[in-house]
Amino acid sequence: MIFQNDYQRIALDSDRMMITQCGRDYHDFSNNYYAKIYIKWAVENCPERLHTEADKGSIYIHICDKVQECEAEQWRIWLKMRETDKEYKLALENADTAKVWQLENLLEMQAKEIIVKTCLCI
Repeated sequence: MIFQNDYQRIALDSDRMMITQCGRDYHDFSNNYYAKIYIKWAVENCPERLHTEADKGSIYIHICDKVQECEAEQWRIWLKMRETDKEYKLALENADTAKVWQLENLLEMQAKEIIVKTCLCI
């Protein structure tokens, strides 16, 4: 689906996860975890939001703001999990690097799941 603004000739191609301007690729969101999920969710649940942002010519800014908000919240949640997880503290005290990395990856994945369920798709 393409959301476009005819005046500024800016568009979001939700199939390619690409912002185009004047028919040329402007920014690729296909490698951005939160942008991909948000665009897919918005296309399915509230395409009028994307149409409104495209009409204002601020679709790129809208998506970037949403991604930045999610990333900031992810870091806040992830750091809180690291501070409160007893198993993580024990692994740090024992200098068990493999366990620390394993737990950090797990906590990061959990934080991403929380963000997707609570912040991203609102």
